[in-house]
Amino acid sequence: MESSVLPITAIVFVILINQSYTVATQPINDTQFIKTTCQTTPYPDLCLSSLSPDASAIRCSHRLMTIAALAVALTHTHDASSTVTSLAKSNAITTREGYALSDCIEEFGDSVEELKMAVEALKGNDKTRLDTEDIQTWISAALTDDNTCMDGFAGDAMNGSVKESMKAMVVDVAQLTSIALSLVRQLK
Repeated sequence: MESSVLPITAIVFVILINQSYTVATQPINDTQFIKTTCQTTPYPDLCLSSLSPDASAIRCSHRLMTIAALAVALTHTHDASSTVTSLAKSNAITTREGYALSDCIEEFGDSVEELKMAVEALKGNDKTRLDTEDIQTWISAALTDDNTCMDGFAGDAMNGSVKESMKAMVVDVAQLTSIALSLVRQLK
């Protein structure tokens, strides 16, 4: 009885090896590359939805994917900064909200500059071995700036649509910035 189990086990093992070899040798397409790489980030679904439109430009390149992620974070942060600037000019906000929005304008402005530096450093560096310490520092600082924006909205006195709008914007840019930071950390 045992002698019949061994050949079956051996056959199954050979089939599994052949299947894994076939899967491993098949070329990966651009979208599949993005999907697989996004699974390593803190927000895989957001990563996939924000970077899939750029699949043909990313071309299975981790470096190009990282640049694209930084560009998406930069665009969203710049848009948030413009929205906050417009909102701060509104007559429908309280004085306290005005001060908090003013702080956010400054924080988002700093974040935009830091993300720009990170994009430029990564674009301009075509070395095989990339030193990413400065890039990580700039992205981390941008992430801190995004989160610091919400400090002015802390407390029970700051409830309402302005606070909720700000929270939604900050969450959006912070998550996108976190994705970019995660991808930079994976660069070698």
